[in-house]
Amino acid sequence: MVEMLGEKKMVLEERVNELEEAVADLEALQDMSDQLAESSKELELELREELDLALGSARDAQRHRDAALETLADRELTIAKFRELTNRLQEQYLQLQNRMQSTESVYSGARGTDQQLAEILDFQKTFAETRAQTKAVDLELRRLDIEEARTHVKYLLLFMPPAFLIRGGDHDAIMTLLLISRMIQKTEILISQMRDKYQAVDSIERSSIVKGHLVAQYIFRSCLCGHIYSLQTVLGAFESILNVCSPEILLKVGAAYPEMLAQEKAVDSLIYLAKKDQLDENVSTEAIEKCCVYFGTMFSVLFEDSSMANQPKMILNGTKTLGNLCDALTVEASSIKTLLDGDSGDIDLLCQHIETTCEVIQQHLSSARRRVPRDQISNNGTNSSINLGLDKDWLQQFVNCYQNAVKVAKTLQDLLKNAIQTIITNGDLDVGINASKLKEMAAISSEKIYDTDDLGPISTLKASLVIVQQMAADLAQKMVECENEIITVKQAPVNQSALTDGVENQIPISIRAQTTRKEFEETKNLARKLETKDVDIREVKLALREKQEELSEMMLRKELAEKRLATQQHDHELTVEKLKRKLEEAINQLKRKEKEFEETMDHLQTDIDSLESERGQLKEKLKSLGKKVTTPVVGIPSPGNRSDNNLTLSGSNETNIMSGAPIAFDNRLLVQEISALKEALASENRLKNKLVAESLKKKMNNLNPISTSLLHDQPDSNIESLQEKRLELLKDIHNVMIYNAIPDLTKNSQPDIKNVTIEKTTPAYEFIKRKLLLKNLNNRVENLTNEVYQTSVKKAIGARVSTNFSVFPSRKMVSAMQEVNGILAAQINMPCSGPSQVHSIKIGTHELRKVHSLLCY
Repeated sequence: MVEMLGEKKMVLEERVNELEEAVADLEALQDMSDQLAESSKELELELREELDLALGSARDAQRHRDAALETLADRELTIAKFRELTNRLQEQYLQLQNRMQSTESVYSGARGTDQQLAEILDFQKTFAETRAQTKAVDLELRRLDIEEARTHVKYLLLFMPPAFLIRGGDHDAIMTLLLISRMIQKTEILISQMRDKYQAVDSIERSSIVKGHLVAQYIFRSCLCGHIYSLQTVLGAFESILNVCSPEILLKVGAAYPEMLAQEKAVDSLIYLAKKDQLDENVSTEAIEKCCVYFGTMFSVLFEDSSMANQPKMILNGTKTLGNLCDALTVEASSIKTLLDGDSGDIDLLCQHIETTCEVIQQHLSSARRRVPRDQISNNGTNSSINLGLDKDWLQQFVNCYQNAVKVAKTLQDLLKNAIQTIITNGDLDVGINASKLKEMAAISSEKIYDTDDLGPISTLKASLVIVQQMAADLAQKMVECENEIITVKQAPVNQSALTDGVENQIPISIRAQTTRKEFEETKNLARKLETKDVDIREVKLALREKQEELSEMMLRKELAEKRLATQQHDHELTVEKLKRKLEEAINQLKRKEKEFEETMDHLQTDIDSLESERGQLKEKLKSLGKKVTTPVVGIPSPGNRSDNNLTLSGSNETNIMSGAPIAFDNRLLVQEISALKEALASENRLKNKLVAESLKKKMNNLNPISTSLLHDQPDSNIESLQEKRLELLKDIHNVMIYNAIPDLTKNSQPDIKNVTIEKTTPAYEFIKRKLLLKNLNNRVENLTNEVYQTSVKKAIGARVSTNFSVFPSRKMVSAMQEVNGILAAQINMPCSGPSQVHSIKIGTHELRKVHSLLCY
């Protein structure tokens, strides 16, 4: 058991050893793979850098190729013309040879040679003139194109509103965008010219520094390229952020266009010098430095809270700026070291430190430059979507670093210049400058450049270099940190990248253009609305004028009514006064009448008393007489009574009041006889009425029946149409009477006798129009009257005479229709069952007599 376990243990130990060896091998392979990955990355970065250089060389080669092709085209044209001339000369030669066979060979040969030389010289002159003429024509055509474009822009500006051309408007914003892109292209031209003109220095010797200009020219080239790359960095920041900012910020930047335009003169002056081949180390670079500082300051002022856009291009230009300045610092430090003589001092150590620091800075810059994604660098104005972690104030930091590098370069350049002048002044060009003297010169140069910030040449220059080195190190570190993001962006799917490329963000100038077009459309719409409003206002004015006319008419009517009211009130007051006077007179008269009535009543009372006494006496006499007379017949007085009455009346001489008074009889028999006579009279009257009714009934039955056409209740269409015409005519007459338009007599107050025209707006037209309307209404009234006249004649029985050509009313009908107020001659009441109705019958004198004869019995 123990042996088996021991064997298993040994086997397991062997297996463990094998596994440990395998793990060690795998770790070694992992380390090797990591090393290979790092080396592949470094190789990739180096290859990218070489690719950039190759692309730059390819662009230069393309430019040289274009120039060579143009030269070849000129040469081919020259060769073609030369061949034509050769053929022509050969033909001339053959002709001359045939002509000159009879002359002397020597003389003819010399003469032919001179002629050929003259023709060749003429051809060269003609070719030069032709080429110059071609270039002049091309320049003239280009000038015409430029003039046409300027005129086109001028005419377009004439159509733009004044708000487009104000300070800080859309025009300044457009000019700012064009200015920035134009300055970037001009800086590219300057950089290409400087690279072609001044080459790099292979070795630095004292003789080449003192006697030659190659070192100074290379330093000038490096410094100028650094300034131009710095300007490109700032202008690139402007161009990229102006493509993503808001239209308000774009207009804000456009307000600074005049100041920015003044800065372009610095670049134009350098291009002018390069055109004349006068751009050398003696040209000052202060103008381009101020231009860089100005644009950097303006960027921090205008875009303080804005994020950086198109960061890869900015990093690439920034590294090129610092790289060129470091090249200049390295050459200047090497030149100063070369001019030193004797033992090395602080200046020698400073120069070595500068060279070492510049080498480190170049490594950082090349590392950062290699990691910049080339496919994210856009030169067409669009922005890259990748974020490389730059701060918002990175451009300000870059400008500060650029200023420190420029100060170091200026200090070393001034020190080198003073050292060269000192050596030339000493006369011995092979002898350098000792360290102490060079240190004093360095202190002077440092104080001259740094002014109040000077802490000594060594400390000041080292502090500035530390700032530049820190900037380069931070930039390289950020690029290393963003490497994973860069790889992710590169490995993005094709469809997503295509989608991203397809969706283009609208630049602010396009948004502003759309806004302006919308404003123009809104302005047109408002103009149309204003036109409609003007039409409405005109209509309202016309309506208002009509209302004013109606109001003036109503005011006139009101004044007339007020006058009438005033007169009526005055008449009423007069009437009231008259009535008051009459009332007073009536009251006075009533009082007089009452007084007279009281007097009369008193007098009558006395008469009544006297008559009562006489009455008593007469009653006594009647009583005495009644006993003697028999029963009398009613209505036949007895002779005795008549004599008594006559006696009584003849004996009464005071008054006649009692002559008509009834005499009451106390005899009961007389009263009964009177009541019996009344009943007999009533029965006789009833019998008489019955006989009269029977007689009238017989007479009525014997009369002709009454026509029922008058009692017909069905409507007649002719009468209804006449009724509608009557209502319509009344409505028109009512409208004419109520809505009577008063013409405006103020118009055409001074008419032109020569040109008398009746327009619709003149009062004469209104007068004639009203006259025609009244005439039309009169005609309609007459026509309607005739129609009613004919209809009434046709409907009335016995009211027409039938003829062959027309219908005429009878004389009775004419007199009945012309009669205004008829006289009620008789009224006949006939008993009937149902509601009572009244029928009017127009009769003449003969018919009235006949009715009277029928009614009488």
